[in-house]
Amino acid sequence: MRYRNPPRTYRNAAEDLRAERREFMQLLVTVLALVLGLLFVLDRAAVWLAPRMPFAWEAQIARTLHLDQMGARVMGGGKAVPPTRQREVEAALQARLDRIARAIDLPADIQLTAHYVDSSTVNAVATLGGHITVFQGLLSKIEFNEELDAVLAHEAGHVQHRHMVRQLSRGLSMAAALGLVGIRSPTLNRWLIGDAQQLQMMAYSREAERESDATAQQAARQLYGHTGGLTRLFQRFDEMRAKQSTSADWMVFTQSHPLPAERLASARAGGPQPVLTPLDAVYHSASKPKTTAVPAR
Repeated sequence: MRYRNPPRTYRNAAEDLRAERREFMQLLVTVLALVLGLLFVLDRAAVWLAPRMPFAWEAQIARTLHLDQMGARVMGGGKAVPPTRQREVEAALQARLDRIARAIDLPADIQLTAHYVDSSTVNAVATLGGHITVFQGLLSKIEFNEELDAVLAHEAGHVQHRHMVRQLSRGLSMAAALGLVGIRSPTLNRWLIGDAQQLQMMAYSREAERESDATAQQAARQLYGHTGGLTRLFQRFDEMRAKQSTSADWMVFTQSHPLPAERLASARAGGPQPVLTPLDAVYHSASKPKTTAVPAR
């Protein structure tokens, strides 16, 4: 006699279906928890490891991903200038960066490279591999050598603290982790890693800005014995923010370099504010008026 399973009732079938759904949801939650845990571990590891990456690797990554000229590309490039002026301005900027590197005790293996773009963009940016780009629009706005050194030292701080490579490492680690579990999407990877402009903006977090401000203050004290240039720079930013509706060209700078009032107060606390020196003539465009020395306020 052949054995037959008893027929399943509708109630038993419904209970089995609910049980299967519960098991599936438990499995889904477990996998999700594992993925999130992996992402968290990789994110923390990236934050810890990135500053310890040899700078030569960072420079190589910048060349491979064509990020060494990111500053000029992000801000729309600039008009062609005579090679003589290009070399003259970049040499003057490089000399300042070299002095700043010594003032902030920049490790010998980290190299700062100056770039100049003749563009109306009011900005200066640090990119992967120690490349610092200064735009003529910024040079035409600032008036004193101490201000320019404050800008350059601030950007050097981003390089010194490895802010860009830290952000890039976090995005790459997350994209790799998702790839390991089968989630591969070019769109998602671009969102995680970011394009050049997103990478720069994300690297300039509030914490990163504080670290770079501290570097700028250290450089100012070593170079001049005061923080008058940094104070005047922040005052200028506040003035431009107040007139932002009529000074739209400053919006790019103030968005990528958030400057709350507390940063001005911190700079003012750096000691006495003596007379500032006019910006060197090499940085003047044909339309920039010359200034006279004035005491920092």
